[in-house]
Amino acid sequence: MGLRQQFRFKYSATSDVQAFLRTLSHSAVVDDREQFFVFTPLSGPPFTFDCELNPEGLLSERAGEYYWFLGIFLEALTGTFGPVEVEDV
Repeated sequence: MGLRQQFRFKYSATSDVQAFLRTLSHSAVVDDREQFFVFTPLSGPPFTFDCELNPEGLLSERAGEYYWFLGIFLEALTGTFGPVEVEDV
């Protein structure tokens, strides 16, 4: 699809990460598949931002004009879980 990255961070329970991802519904349309979330724009330029839960955090693949959403995502992620390590995969 596009750019693929691993977001590594510490979390206590999968349900905490799922709840966090659901809170992003104010910024994007959320397709919630419990272990896999797909974000698309509420309006504006098209993008797809996928997040798959894994033991290290989230594996993301994205394409299109996702830059605005990425900024919101990272700010909220670090605000909720603390330090985040990002790696291209």
